[in-house]
Parts: sequence; structure tokens; C-alpha cells
Amino acid sequence: MGLIHASIFFIHLKTFFKIIYLNCIKRFSVRRLIFTFIFLLLYTLVFIILLSGRILDEILFFRYRFQKVENPVFIISNPRSGTTYLHRLLCLDTNRYTYTLLYHSIFTSVTIIKLIDVIGWVDRRIGRPFRKLFDWIDSKVFDGWKDIHPTGLNQSEEDEGMYVFPLISTAICLICPFMQEFKYLTIPDEMPEWVRKRLKLYFKSSIKRFVYATGKDKTVLSKNVISIGRIKTILEIFPNAKIVYLIRDPRKAVPSFISMFCAPWKLHSPELPKNGPEYRALGQIAIDYYSYFQEIKDELKQKNLFQLEYTDLVAKPVESVRRIYKNFDLPFTEEFLANLEKETQKTRKYRSKHSYSLEAYGFSEKELVKQLAPVMESYGFLKEG
Repeated sequence: MGLIHASIFFIHLKTFFKIIYLNCIKRFSVRRLIFTFIFLLLYTLVFIILLSGRILDEILFFRYRFQKVENPVFIISNPRSGTTYLHRLLCLDTNRYTYTLLYHSIFTSVTIIKLIDVIGWVDRRIGRPFRKLFDWIDSKVFDGWKDIHPTGLNQSEEDEGMYVFPLISTAICLICPFMQEFKYLTIPDEMPEWVRKRLKLYFKSSIKRFVYATGKDKTVLSKNVISIGRIKTILEIFPNAKIVYLIRDPRKAVPSFISMFCAPWKLHSPELPKNGPEYRALGQIAIDYYSYFQEIKDELKQKNLFQLEYTDLVAKPVESVRRIYKNFDLPFTEEFLANLEKETQKTRKYRSKHSYSLEAYGFSEKELVKQLAPVMESYGFLKEG
């Protein structure tokens, strides 16, 4: 696949065939076979729609290639560290940012986004039957996550779909639980250069298409908990990107991460024990993210990096947002402040209904602290224990 085509489509075939091999041959089960079949059907359908849309972009909306993406803001964090909350707060600055809804990150094509906008315009005038249909789909597809990570096709969400389609994403764990076989996906910054070149072309093209379709004069606001392993790659594409790094005590974040991403395993791999190697491999991904950021953080442009502790965000959300804006020298408007105060009033009384145990997933606190000693010491988490 030539570089000239990577901006239109790119699939990491090694990962594609490994998913099929592991689910259907090496670790065969009838449930995984059915899920893999469904995955292949959906993936093929998305491929056809997305490829058609991106090819049409080159004809109908070729000016997207000249779209500038200046000083984008990326919220990057260890999973389960408050990124969704912070992202949705910053999204309230509607005059400044353009941000992906879930369907944007899946169908990153100017043609498709504009077509969906037209359908939405018609839908609003005929009683919203399509919106009701997709709300129903959301309630069925994402029901298992509603208390962990509420999401939906029309909600602000991560840009991970732009990496899931090329299959350079640890999110493949949702359909294939054998992540010990995909260690190369944890830190894409360390993947072979030919892979990174194609990924950069695809991602940059996707971001340009998205901005061209949704807000040509606005700043991209992205959040992604899996992009820690891609920070260098992202900064090679957008050298002046602003990075907000949220940090949470790994003793709380790691088991929460496992609980979230293993949710579909109850359906396709219920025989896997929670303290078995598959769950541990999933937890190790989160641990490796902590270690990798600790390793590279001093290499980043400090003026474009803001680190925020999860506990500070939860305790003082408005003040935390003010600190981010001050650090990056961004205007903080009265309208945005009013939106923030209204939103934080609604979420102030929220308390998670879930608690998670490291031991349930085959880890011990002692083992985690040993692996992440530099992180624990750097952020003072040992004192909090």
C-alpha cells in the first residue's frame, strides 16, 4: 500500500489477521467465532462506506487538503482518570472548539459528515424518527457502559475511531481478549517507521477532513486515553499541539480501566477467569501507559504541557479549567464561565456506583507500586496510600 493512498485508507493487516487467527483458530470458541463474524461484517460495511466517502472527498471537497489545524488541544491520560469529564467541560467553550462526536471518529469523511448533517436537518423537521432510532441503538449497544462511561453515537467522544479503523489501537481488546499477543499496539511510537508514516498520514488527513466539515476556524479539542503511546507521533504531526495530561493514582485507575474494557468479554469470553493472564495483560497496558509517559514527559515542550491531578479536577473543576486556560494563555470568557458553573452544579453530587479491586484481576498493590515506583513517587501517591 503506497504512501499516496495511506491518507485515504490504511489497515494494519498483521493485526487484522491475528484477530481472526486468535479468536477462530488458536483460542477457538463458538462465541468468539460468532463475534468475529459480526465484527468482520460491520468492519467491511464501515470500510465500504468510509472508503467511498473519503474517495468522494478527493473529488467534491478536495480543498480539505489545505485546511489548517493550528494549536490543537489534546487531553491525554491514563484510562479512567477523568478525561471524559474534563473534555465535556471544555466542550462548553463552543465558540472556541470543534470536537468529535462518536460517529465523527468512525466516519471521518467530509462527504459523510455533511450528508449526516443534511439528514439531521430533515429529521428535525419530521419529528426526529432517525434520532429516536439511534437513541434506541445507543441504549442497546452501550447499555453495559452506562454507569462506567456513558457514551453514544451523538455524544462527544474520543477520536479513537480514527485509530480503530486502521487497527492501530489497543481497543481491539473489546473483540479479542488476548492482548498479550498484541503488545506492539500499546506504544505505537515504537512501531516500525513504515507503519508510523502511514498512520500519521491517515490521522492527519482524518483530522483535516473533520475540521473542514465541522469548524474551519475553530480549534480541535481531542481527548483520548489510549493516545499516551502515540504522543510523539501526534506531536510529529502537530508540533504546536497543547497537551493536557490527567493523572490519577494507578491503584484506582488500573482496575477501573480493566473493568471498563473487559465489559464485552462477558458475552464472547465468559470462560476466562478474572485473575487469569488475559485480564492481567489488559491491566498491564494501563501500567505501561503510566511508565511510558513518565519516561518521555521531560522531552515534551513544557510550555505546551499541563499536568492536572484527577483529585484536583473533581474537587475544583472550574478552577482546574481556569488553570489550563491560564497555562496556555487562552481567553476565558464570561459565557464559558457561566456554562461551566451550570454544568458543574449538575455533576457536583455525582458519585460512582462502582468500586474496583486490583486483586480481583490478579494484581497486588505491592506489585503495582513496585512496577510504578517512579510514578508513585513523582506525584506523591505513596503518601496518599
